[in-house]
Formats: sequence, structure tokens, C-alpha cells
Amino acid sequence: MKGTRVTVGLVIGLVVVAVLLSLALCALLLGIALVRKVATWRISRHEDVVAVSDDLLSITLKRTTASAQPGVFTVHWFDETGRRSVAEIGEIEAGTDTDSTVQRKILRVTGDAASLVNQREVRWEGDVHVDPAEVGHFEEVVVGSPAGPCPAWLFGDARADTWGIHIHGIRADRNHALRTVPVATQAGLASLVVSYRGDGDAPDVRKGTASLGSAEWIDVDAAVQYAVSRGAKRIVLFGWSMGASIALLVAERSELRSKIAGLVLIAPATDWRSIVDSGVKQKRLPGFVASLAKLMLSNPALSKVAGLEVPVDLDALDWVSEPSRGRLKVPTLVIHSSGDSNVPFTLTERFIEAQGTFATLFESATAEHALEYNVDPAAFDARVLERLRGIRENGLSAHLR
Repeated sequence: MKGTRVTVGLVIGLVVVAVLLSLALCALLLGIALVRKVATWRISRHEDVVAVSDDLLSITLKRTTASAQPGVFTVHWFDETGRRSVAEIGEIEAGTDTDSTVQRKILRVTGDAASLVNQREVRWEGDVHVDPAEVGHFEEVVVGSPAGPCPAWLFGDARADTWGIHIHGIRADRNHALRTVPVATQAGLASLVVSYRGDGDAPDVRKGTASLGSAEWIDVDAAVQYAVSRGAKRIVLFGWSMGASIALLVAERSELRSKIAGLVLIAPATDWRSIVDSGVKQKRLPGFVASLAKLMLSNPALSKVAGLEVPVDLDALDWVSEPSRGRLKVPTLVIHSSGDSNVPFTLTERFIEAQGTFATLFESATAEHALEYNVDPAAFDARVLERLRGIRENGLSAHLR
């Protein structure tokens, strides 16, 4: 009888241990999945295609927050041969707020237009310039960084005293950063549209994951050095989403930071802890999942398990909490929309409050993440142009407006 009790107790103990180990494993896998979702370069912005008109002049999509936005966007797809095609999508032609679909005008197609008819889903993007040549004459250059050669596009007159460096975000490429080049050219700047480690153009140092700016800033700092070596006296950093995280670190850490005359940040990621918390809350996951994900992002051992190149320095990427107050030393224009579901607008409000007179907010019309230009390019460009002219006229002591 006693032996039976011991055996039963042992079995129960083993079951409890097995359950705890299973729960721990599930938690670990959930944490890895969330980290990979936050830090992966894999693109997943897809919209369902309902119909394409016979004349290929309109497309009907399932109504979502993205597909029902006003403005001009692009959709990407691959034909049967694997070749990518892109269509520029214009304003809404039909479909009310209560309809399940939205019909939009097709403005132009680059690639195989006929293959769009067979697509059931397309990738929705904000990169309205399909090719850099659409923006103007450019030079292919290579920036040497510790990660290796980073290709870049150089627009405008390289003899200009002020250069803009345009930094795309995660799950994007250089085409996404082209949207700020025309206004920079109008203001008389030369523009360098850069790549950095892991983005598909520069070396992939960690198999498809990003360090959220913790490592990538070094590559963009190399671009600053490149611009100065070619005669730039002042630098303006344009940062989109995670590109803003990078720009802020460059402005703070670069040996040439005295050359940085201003920042223009669009839908900026100014605190990755808050972004993770927001994402977990949207998915209605328990709070411990966010805590685990943040631990895995920042812990040296666990970050490698999750596939990151280096641990993410979440403190360094926090520009909104009390300890970060006053870190910003460069005049900064922030462009953001309250419609952003990826980076909460409240985060930008906290950033503005924490960084005081160095930061100015331009609240865009309602737009999803990093699509502020697309919904109202005229207002976007006007505000940026005002800032850039101020920088050029006043040099390093550009007035905040």
C-alpha cells in the first residue's frame, strides 16, 4: 500500500513537472513568435482582391482600414513566373462605409497588368515611386559600413552644402523612403537614400531579423560619414518608422553629430517597449506575453534564441520616459497620424512632451502606419519644405516653427 502511494505520488509529481515544462516551452515559443513578429523583415501587408475590371482600370478589394483609406498607394503581386508587378492605386470610386468592399481606380501598372486579374490577394504599400528614376536623376553609390557594402541612391547636386539622408523602416526597402526625396530636392538638398543591414539590399547579418535600430544605426552613421566626405556641411535625417529609431541614435551617437542640423521623423518608433505592449493588447494576449517578449528582445542569450543579431537596447530606444527627458539635441519635426494602429499616436505625444522645444509635431490627416504622405502629400510636403528652408537659411541653429 505504501509502495502504491509512493508510485502514485511519483506519477503525479512527474505529471506536474511535465505540465510545467510544457507551459514553459509554450511560453518560450510564444515569446519567440512575438519577437519574430516585431523584429522580422518578412512582409505581411496583404489585402484580398474581390474583382478587377475587364479594362484593368479599377480594382475591388475587401474593405479594411488600409484599403478604405483615402489617398494614393501601390499594390504588389507576383505572376506565375515569379516576376513582381506593381499597380498604383488611386482614390475610392465606389463603396460606402457599410459595404464589405471598396472599389478603387488603377492609375498605372508597372509589369504584367493582365496577371492582376488572377490574383486573390495583393501586398498593400505606400511606396508610390516604383523606380528611383521616377524621382529624378540619381547615382548608384555604395556606403562602406562595418556590416559590409550598403548600396544607396544619390539624388540632386552632390555639391550642395546640405544633404538629406532618407532612412526606411522595417519590413520596407529604399523605395519607401523615396517619398521625402522630391521635397528635399525642392529645398535644395542633395539626397542619399540608404540601405542598412538586413533590409535585402545591404548584407543580411542575421537571417531576416532586425535589431530595431540598436545595430542598424552604425550603417546609417557610415552614410553620414560618406556625405561629409563628399562635402556636405549639414545633414538632415529623414526617418520612417524604425528609421526614426535609427535617426535618433545617429543624432545622439555619431562622431559627426555636430553636422546634423535637423531630423524629420514620420510615424516614429520612439519606444519599443510601448509598441510591444500595444501590439499584445491589440491581440488581446495576456500581459506576461509582452513582458516575456521584451525580455527576449533585450537579454543577450534569449535574443540569440529568437534569432536577433544583437540584443535590443530597449533603454537606448526609449525616448519618451522620464529618464529620456532632454536627450534630443537636434531640431526635430515629427509627422504622425492618430490613425496609426502600429505605433500609437500617444507615443508621439509623450515624445514631444519629453523632448521639449527641440520637437515639433505636425499631425497628419487620418492614416495608417507610415502612410501620412499618401493621404495628403500636399500638406506633408508643405510642412517639410517649411522646415528644410528654415534649416538652410539658419544653418545649424535652425528655428523651430
